[in-house]
Amino acid sequence: MKKYRGIVFFDLDNTLLNEQHGVDDDVLAAIETLKHNQVLPVIATGRSAGVAAGVLQTTHINSIVALNGQYVALNGQQFYSKSVPMPLLKRFMAYSDDHDIALSLYDAYDEWATGVNSAMKEGYSFLNMSVPTVDRQRYETSPVYMMLALTKNKADDAVLKAKFPEFDFYRNIEFALDVVLKGVSKQTGISQALKAIGQTDVPTFGFGDGPNDVSLMHAVDHGVAMGNGIPETKAAAEFVSTDFREHGVVNGLKHFDLI
Repeated sequence: MKKYRGIVFFDLDNTLLNEQHGVDDDVLAAIETLKHNQVLPVIATGRSAGVAAGVLQTTHINSIVALNGQYVALNGQQFYSKSVPMPLLKRFMAYSDDHDIALSLYDAYDEWATGVNSAMKEGYSFLNMSVPTVDRQRYETSPVYMMLALTKNKADDAVLKAKFPEFDFYRNIEFALDVVLKGVSKQTGISQALKAIGQTDVPTFGFGDGPNDVSLMHAVDHGVAMGNGIPETKAAAEFVSTDFREHGVVNGLKHFDLI
């Protein structure tokens, strides 16, 4: 495998991506400079590999820690995955049905919904994405690595955490909670990725902003929080860059002399 001078993990929303959920030209140029400097860029996101496919294609990045650490692919090949056990999945779906919480279920490359509510419509509009197709049976034959619980009711956060201690919940947008298995995070996914890369002697860097990026900061040698990041992520970071709308990624890379 190619010898790298460093490895950089990038969150997507409100970090690598702009407000239109695209990649700015200066960020694209920075990624190319990283590669030229023998630094490996890797996406680390709550999104599925399928949803992130457009970004991977645009940036020519072919390694990803997806679904908050529950799926890892390097050079386009799956290396690690951890799915939700069926009994737990059925119990969570039943509770959600009874409490008007629509769910999006994710395998590595696709997503589908258990139903549609107002939070789902608003949330997917906010993300500039289409509402997924409703399919009540697909979970029986496809692995589910992560779920999105669509609810704007902040009281649901504590209730779900109490009723389902088997999961960790991250509210990254006001319309939804990311739902992953307890103890699985970007940190555990990054650990799996580094194991696969097999170069433990190179410095690692992580860029992020949200609740699920606190673990990303802990997973790397040098954490960079966006200026727009939440206080917890900033506190866990070594360096706080500018806002993602103000060249936060580029300025963070320059701070560590990566570009």
